[in-house]
Amino acid sequence: MSNTPPTIRLSITSDVREVLNVAKKRYPALSDPEILKLGLSKIATERDGVPIFEKERDEIRRGAAYAVGQDYLRDQEEDVYTADMGKKVSFS
Repeated sequence: MSNTPPTIRLSITSDVREVLNVAKKRYPALSDPEILKLGLSKIATERDGVPIFEKERDEIRRGAAYAVGQDYLRDQEEDVYTADMGKKVSFS
């Protein structure tokens, strides 16, 4: 068995070169392979241009709203903590 890491072979077409040139202006310190890795990681961590964690957070909020109802979530009387609770502290 070989210890050589798997590689991706990519033909540098004029379109690929153009994109790499644009990316190189934004990330001048990165090499072409590093720019390609950055692009692949962005594709892997976003869905429809939105970071996956934001979509998951929104799905959790929608699920909570569905479970207890939007009216309940908007009802300030249901909030456990309010501005007039507790002892006021000063950090001066």
